[in-house]
Amino acid sequence: MSRQQQDADANARFRQRSNTTTFTPFVWRRKADTVSTPVQHQTQPLTFEALVEALTPPAVPSLAHARSLATLIASQSPLPRPSLLNPVWAALCGHDSPSLLQAAGYEIMATFWERFDGHLGTADILQYFSLFLHTVWAADVGEPRLRALRALTRGGTEVIGIEIPLLGLLKTWTEGAFDAYMSGDAPDLADRAERERHVELLTAFLASVLEQPESAARVSEGDLASVLQFYAGLLGRALTVPPLSPTADPVPSPPLAAHADQPIGVKTTAGIHRRHPSSISIRSISSPSLPFRKHPAELMVVIYLDHLSSQLKALAPKFLTFILPVLLRALAFFASPLPRVSIMSGRNHMPASLEDRIQKSLNVLFSGPYGSSCMAILKRHLLPPTDIGKDLQFAPVIALGAHRTLRNIIRQGLCTKMARAYICRLTSVSYPTTGVSGHKDLEKDLMERAWSKDDISGWDHTRLGRLLCKSVEAWVKFTPADSGEDYDMEKDKIMDEAACTMRDIFQEFDEREDGVDMDDEEACVAGATLRQLASFVHPIRTPDGARLILPLDQPAEAPTPFLRTLSSLLARDHSTYMIPLLSTTLFFIADHLTDADTAKLPSMMFEQHDLSPASPDWLKSWEDILSNSTLFAPTRALTRLEIMKALRSVYDSLKDMPSYRKSLADLVFDFCRMQADNPQEDLTFDSSVAWRILGDEVVLRAVEVHTALVTSSSEPDTVTLFAPSRGFIDLLTTVAIEGGIQEDDDDIGCASTLATPVSPAFSSSSASAAVTPILSRKQSDQRSGNARDRDSNMPSVMSILSSLAGSRSQSQHSQEHESPRPPLVASPVSESILPRAAVAVVALVSIFSQLAFTPHALLQHNVILAGQVFDTLVQLIGRAKSPRTRLTVLQFTMRIRADRDHRLYFVDAHHDPDGNIMTLASLIGRTPGPSSFGQVQQSEDERTSSSDMNNDDSHVRRPQPRGTQERDGRRASRGRGIRPNQSAGSRSQSRAPLTTPSPSTNQVKTRELLWQFPESLPFTSIDPDNPSEGIFSYDPVSESVGVLRIDSYLSAIFKLLEKERNWEILSYVLCHLPVQLANKHLFCGPKCRETIARLLTFLCSGLESGELASSIDRWPLGLKPRDAHGLAFHTLTVLVSYSRHFDLPLRHAIVNVFREGLDSQPTTIICCLQALTLCAFELLSSLKRSLPSILEKLSQIMSNPDMAIHILSFLSIVGSIRALHANLREEDFKMVFGVALQYLQHHNRPGATPAMSWAMSQYVRTISFTVVYVWFLAVKLPHRPRHIPYITRQLLLANEGKDDIDEPTEVCFDWLARYAYASADPRPAHSTLSEIVMNPTNLASPDPAVSEKTWILGNSVVTIRSLARLGWIEVLSRRPSGLTRFLCKLENIPLVGPGDVDPDMVSVAGGMMMERDIPRPERPDVGVDQSLETNPLSETIKTVVVGEDAGAAPPAPDPITGYVWSHTAPSQRRKHVAIDPAFFALQLSPYPDKNQPANQRMVDAALLPALFRSLDQIPVIDTHKVGIMYVAPGQTHELDILRNTHGSPAYTRFLEGIGRLINLRGQVDVYAGGLSSDEDGEYAYAWWDDIGQVLYHTATMMPSKPHDTYCVDKKRHIGNDYVRIVWNDSGIPYRFDTLATQFQFVNIVIEPHSLGAIAAFSNNIHENEYFKVTIQRASGMSDFTPVGDFKLISAEQLPLLVRQLSLLADYFASVFERTERDTKEVEVITNWRARLQKIMTFKREKMPPLQTGGEIEGVIGQEAYRNFTATF
Repeated sequence: MSRQQQDADANARFRQRSNTTTFTPFVWRRKADTVSTPVQHQTQPLTFEALVEALTPPAVPSLAHARSLATLIASQSPLPRPSLLNPVWAALCGHDSPSLLQAAGYEIMATFWERFDGHLGTADILQYFSLFLHTVWAADVGEPRLRALRALTRGGTEVIGIEIPLLGLLKTWTEGAFDAYMSGDAPDLADRAERERHVELLTAFLASVLEQPESAARVSEGDLASVLQFYAGLLGRALTVPPLSPTADPVPSPPLAAHADQPIGVKTTAGIHRRHPSSISIRSISSPSLPFRKHPAELMVVIYLDHLSSQLKALAPKFLTFILPVLLRALAFFASPLPRVSIMSGRNHMPASLEDRIQKSLNVLFSGPYGSSCMAILKRHLLPPTDIGKDLQFAPVIALGAHRTLRNIIRQGLCTKMARAYICRLTSVSYPTTGVSGHKDLEKDLMERAWSKDDISGWDHTRLGRLLCKSVEAWVKFTPADSGEDYDMEKDKIMDEAACTMRDIFQEFDEREDGVDMDDEEACVAGATLRQLASFVHPIRTPDGARLILPLDQPAEAPTPFLRTLSSLLARDHSTYMIPLLSTTLFFIADHLTDADTAKLPSMMFEQHDLSPASPDWLKSWEDILSNSTLFAPTRALTRLEIMKALRSVYDSLKDMPSYRKSLADLVFDFCRMQADNPQEDLTFDSSVAWRILGDEVVLRAVEVHTALVTSSSEPDTVTLFAPSRGFIDLLTTVAIEGGIQEDDDDIGCASTLATPVSPAFSSSSASAAVTPILSRKQSDQRSGNARDRDSNMPSVMSILSSLAGSRSQSQHSQEHESPRPPLVASPVSESILPRAAVAVVALVSIFSQLAFTPHALLQHNVILAGQVFDTLVQLIGRAKSPRTRLTVLQFTMRIRADRDHRLYFVDAHHDPDGNIMTLASLIGRTPGPSSFGQVQQSEDERTSSSDMNNDDSHVRRPQPRGTQERDGRRASRGRGIRPNQSAGSRSQSRAPLTTPSPSTNQVKTRELLWQFPESLPFTSIDPDNPSEGIFSYDPVSESVGVLRIDSYLSAIFKLLEKERNWEILSYVLCHLPVQLANKHLFCGPKCRETIARLLTFLCSGLESGELASSIDRWPLGLKPRDAHGLAFHTLTVLVSYSRHFDLPLRHAIVNVFREGLDSQPTTIICCLQALTLCAFELLSSLKRSLPSILEKLSQIMSNPDMAIHILSFLSIVGSIRALHANLREEDFKMVFGVALQYLQHHNRPGATPAMSWAMSQYVRTISFTVVYVWFLAVKLPHRPRHIPYITRQLLLANEGKDDIDEPTEVCFDWLARYAYASADPRPAHSTLSEIVMNPTNLASPDPAVSEKTWILGNSVVTIRSLARLGWIEVLSRRPSGLTRFLCKLENIPLVGPGDVDPDMVSVAGGMMMERDIPRPERPDVGVDQSLETNPLSETIKTVVVGEDAGAAPPAPDPITGYVWSHTAPSQRRKHVAIDPAFFALQLSPYPDKNQPANQRMVDAALLPALFRSLDQIPVIDTHKVGIMYVAPGQTHELDILRNTHGSPAYTRFLEGIGRLINLRGQVDVYAGGLSSDEDGEYAYAWWDDIGQVLYHTATMMPSKPHDTYCVDKKRHIGNDYVRIVWNDSGIPYRFDTLATQFQFVNIVIEPHSLGAIAAFSNNIHENEYFKVTIQRASGMSDFTPVGDFKLISAEQLPLLVRQLSLLADYFASVFERTERDTKEVEVITNWRARLQKIMTFKREKMPPLQTGGEIEGVIGQEAYRNFTATF
């Protein structure tokens, strides 16, 4: 390559590009154009002189000549004089020369002075130095010029006289070189490295100049400091360059080790030093990204540190104010994550990083003689800047460096402590028995760490810890006026460094031995600093403006490094001793924690006894918690719950410590008062514990006052007595009245839903459910330091430690983690969310319950206070402004009951034993369906029973006793029903539940559903179902302070019914009032009777006029006032049991209201029919008065077939009571027949699908015929034939469309034919005349009959027998409906015929005695418990069975057996029997056969015995058997029940009324029901009439045999009965399946309306009061009785009602069983129908076919008809 090409390349390489501000642009390039480069033709190189001449002006310099001269000088010997080259240097190095010539000139100068060994004077040096003055750094000239200067000054050693100019020149050049280095326009890394080398050369030369003692001595202190300031400025500029990106380094580097400061989940970047994420980001300069291999700051910090270390000793302390900020800023820039504080890492042999070098320089300063000054400067820079005019841009950077410096100092002190502690443990554990240490070879590094020679100060609490806390506090409060987003980020980094410092401190604490806690100063500093760090998050918001949530469960998920560090600190083990406590700090920033995180704090504090008197600050902790409104925000349901749990636990543990308890209670009182003043959070406040504590405190203070009074033996007044608790009660009362005002005004959508517990809602940045990692180290039991002074009247902490549960346990090591702490108590799933007013009511309820239902009720002043609280609750029913509050009061008061002794108790499990509340709630849609929301949790029994509930009822889906029952015996209802005001169109069990219409804009908004059944009470009952010892509802002897004003409560209910506007309240009362009124012992006394009369009057008038519920302002969708009226009828039904206290007009009004209710909706009609049935027994005269109009109503509503069973049941029972229809007109009877026959027509249509179940349809047919029979017998005999045409037509209409009349109708016609003209019994009885006539003892033949013939006449079999007695004949008419027997005496026969030796001597005597055989009741055998005969109580027993015949009255019945009917059943002797002559003719007629020639004589007499046996084996009336069991107090097992041999007096009286006592031995006429006198006892109760007989299998009358362990003999009868009557005196509900049997169909349960002690059932004091009757039915059975859920009836009328119920139940149970539980369409055959089938079968199979001749023509044609011998 030619020299010209080399020059061109060199020119291109060193061409200046960017630093042109100091020079005239491109001057050298224009000059270069003027340089003449003549073509050299010489072949020989020029000599030294020639070259000098060629370069000396005026010659034009040549670059080639200059370079040749430089090369020649390097080898020239000897060197010429400097003066010879002066013109050359002046020409080449001038400012106007091109840069290449200047470079060549400086090369000549450098070569010359490097070889020059002469001495230059100061003047010469100044002369030549002038060639360098006023020059700047250029890339292509700079290095030759620097070489020349170094050569001139002999490497900086000969600078006398030019020190100051030289320093200035070097700074200028260095700045120029640094500018070129910073410009960022280097084409490649090699060029960049070259520029970096230039800076290093310049700074190295400058350092060499200042290293010379002679030179340094001549430089002033200010000049030296100016050099340091110069370097600081360059470093500052370098620090403004943003950190290099990870992709800027193409050279791989070894990865950094894992670092403690590195957040989990953040990658560690490998390569050259880069800025730690915690460093402050200052505003970046607007420059492009620099593809540097090394960051400019790395170059300058090394230069600065080297210069500082060389000049540090020469600088005065005042310059520290400039040095330290630079070092702190550099340290902040190069700060990297620090490892965990450790003493076992050993020496690091890796090259020290820049951060280490900076920190080492700082350590030198802080450990040097000016360490105090450095510490003062550090303190100043730890705090925010205070000078307003000062540039605040770099203040955070310096502050960050200051905090890193402080952290390093603290870490050094921590390492020292840890090393010393480790050495102590190591030497103490391994110290041998010889006394010589076994660790002489301890590592030198460990020893140096423990006793470092560079130890600055260590962990000094007062100097460093408080300094850190103060700085954090200052930065938290610091907010500059021009702060922006970057400034906030820088503050965040400062906080992160402080947080990391705290983490180091806690790490050292975790490494301590167990039992070594922080002292008080350490705890104060740590707690205060952490508190200040936590407060920094208060203003932080998310991009959407919400408060930032700290993820304590997953700290690595926090958005910034500081928040990650802070989250990990706040997630520490709460046993760490800090002041304030960690939990208190967390409560302080509760706004930034999730509800789940804050919810953990109370339990942690409770476990560590921070909330109990074991901690001196326990009251302060409670005050901080209870005064923190954030913790009780609506979104913190879990936190509120846990706080209240902890509060309850602490309060309960302090109940025996009055001084502590009262202090806590006062805080709770203040808390509740504060909550009461904050109505905004009313509806979401569910912290009922605080209010309950107020209630408990009232009780405790009342008891303590009494104790104090007993001690002082004083008698204070009532005001003094209740003063300690009056404030609490007043607050509760005020809140209950005024609270929740806005609740009633809030409108919600039409699709109202029940208020259910709201799931806790909280925002969290972490979706993980992991448990917060908590270190296992716990706080020591005994803390060092002084404790707060305690009140002198409080017991010592040590005296109460034993009363607190557990103690503070210590952990093993910080690396072991605890398992998650369980909550204090299990969180209830169905915790109700109540408004504050309702919670206040709960507290008042708690006060009353504790004073009334606990032993506190034995104290008179407690009883008085309980009465006052009860009066308050009663007042709240009308005064409280919140409907939910009033409902809460009603939920308590409407569950109050009284036992037989008028002792009050709160009913819990048995509040709805018969399902009446569930029934009424289902009518208005307040019961959950199968797919309904808000399903209330049920017990196992309730869930089992719900699955078996019957849902076939057309109108009301009511609870029915099936299998496992609710309240230990009775099933809960599933609550399915029809929509209110709408008839059910289907009876399918799979019918879909009611749907709520979707809300629309044009619909009226309804209130929120406040209650639903089953309901969850908001309060906990205290000792439920157990009577109070001091609170009564009535005292019949004298006035007592323990008698509550129940009349005021009843008056409040009356006013509520009268004026209530809220449907939620009114509906609740209407649904619950009937059950409470059924507890008659609760409402005793004249005042209550008066109020009940007023209540009845209002209900009657309100129902008649329709004014009831007219004040309701908003009705739910689908409901109307008539639905409320339907509920009120149930209350009116219960009030019938109070009829003894009503005057006659009011009794008439009750019946009239029920009559008018028959015009209402179906469910109301059913209720009214059931109530009228009850009135038939209890209000007979009133019902008799209204019966015609009631029958007219029934004839009008009978078009609804769904009403059939209820109407027919009513008619059946009313028809059996003769006194009711004695004055009815013919039209009234016709209406009854019309109703029954119309239903018969509806259910008797051929091919018609019944609208109800098959079993129910069959039952309706049966009962329809029964109603016809019963009411036909009620018609007077002379009037009966008048009804036959109407009945006949209706029966024929019922069979219209059929080929012939069906069998049940044939039976009915046959029955009508029997009773239309006579009232004779369906079966003949034996008489004395019969015995005389039929037993011819004096005759030769033993057979009483001489001959007999039998005819088939229609549906009857007529047999006429000629008796052996002369002139006597016997006529037997066997018909489907009965057997009629006539004994006839033919008077055409003389008594003594011609030659008769055996005259009839008995006929006359027999005829005279036939009317004298009236059986009298017998006394039982003497062997039957004579002690009972002499029982004086029997004198009070009224006779139930009374004969109608004249004569002496029968003897008084035995108290156990009563009247005894032996051998026969002489019912025909106890009624007036009338016979119309048509009766005899009709019995012998072929009716109803229309073909007279079909009457044929029996041809084959051998067939008759079989026919007679089959007919006579079938009873002429229907027979029933019903079991009766007595359940004694406390009995629940079937064996105990069956073994009972007697019952209570009321039970005995009931037996006497339900039937007639018969003697089973020799009994021939009464159906014995399978009983045998030899095995089952001699006596049984039975009842019969002209339609049926019922035999009662009474368990107490059957013998209990010793060998019959399992009562098999009793169970084989009672267990096979379809119906059982259970007299339940057990005091608990009778379970439907108590008696294990497959025939489990119907139980009729009788029990007292009020519970009582055993003594109440062992005498007859209560035997004549009212009893409750309920019906338990098998699964799948519909309601077929007029009882409904329950009915109250007097003891006098009880047997009559139960008898009718048992007959109806056995009818339906027989149908139900015959159809296999309503699964098969099988007809049930009655006895009458079976007899008809026998006769029809015989006629069809045994009789010859009918021979019908043609039309009779002429006289001869009558031959066959006239020949009577063919027929007779």
